[in-house]
Amino acid sequence: MSTSLLDGQLSFAKRLKFKLFGVPKDINDPGIFHKLALIPFFAWIGLGADGLSSSAYGPEEVFRVLGQHTYLAVFLALAMAFTVIIISYGGF
Repeated sequence: MSTSLLDGQLSFAKRLKFKLFGVPKDINDPGIFHKLALIPFFAWIGLGADGLSSSAYGPEEVFRVLGQHTYLAVFLALAMAFTVIIISYGGF
């Protein structure tokens, strides 16, 4: 669908939407999965970079805050593993 043919017939809001986001994607296009699958991949890389930088100081600080309550470290490790699983699953 070409927006130049329909510019006179579309409202200002729809023309603005097409200019900002482009025309709607055709879900039957075989190449669309390849293009859209890159978005979660790059987001996963961004989250990984954040986690990598936080891993340098984060776990040490968390375990230091636990202090005398070392038995909570098991639950903390399970929570961290669960978070990594959820983030990884969201990337697929």
